[in-house]
Amino acid sequence: MTMAERSDRPTPDAAELAARRAAKAERSQRADLITVLVVAIVAAVGVVVSLVLRLLDIFGTGGVTVPVQFAPFEATQPGGGATVRVGEGTVVVSDLPFATFASVVLAAVIPAVASLVVIGCALWFFRRMLRGDAFAPGNARLLTVASFGILAAWISDSWFGTMASNGALAVASGDAFSGIAVEVSWLPVLAAMAVGGLAIAFRSGERLRADTDGLV
Repeated sequence: MTMAERSDRPTPDAAELAARRAAKAERSQRADLITVLVVAIVAAVGVVVSLVLRLLDIFGTGGVTVPVQFAPFEATQPGGGATVRVGEGTVVVSDLPFATFASVVLAAVIPAVASLVVIGCALWFFRRMLRGDAFAPGNARLLTVASFGILAAWISDSWFGTMASNGALAVASGDAFSGIAVEVSWLPVLAAMAVGGLAIAFRSGERLRADTDGLV
């Protein structure tokens, strides 16, 4: 190939290269947004389906199915099998006291609603991030709401779940089993603290951006 043939090839100018890069970045951003949207929809559908199934258990005609925890004890499997340690299970009871029934419902509904709120905040937040609005007004508020949503789900699941478990055990056993404090996981608290810390950082970024814009 001669130098003349090489020089005959059209070479893209800077504007065309910039347009190509912009188009590629836009396609990548659109793909990322679609991915975030799909993940959020799948998570939201999973939460709603789980809530519906739980409500069907609660309002079933054969009684209310309640997850319960109790003081662990050892039991031998039928047929001389291995010894297992049992500390939780489910009971199906009817004629629950109003307070216990309300606790069962709230332990199912509040965490689900809080999870949907967290998913919505995360979707909106990542949508803004992918568009380059990292410190846009409102991002810190979205993180704050998500942090409180995580705490609300954890508190309601722990508090009302314990009340429901103890109340259902008392009804099912004729008050033979006394209520116990249900073990809880502290991971949601740590997650809420981490999201709250991000909210503080983004709020500082929003103020810095506002001050910088005022100087320009």
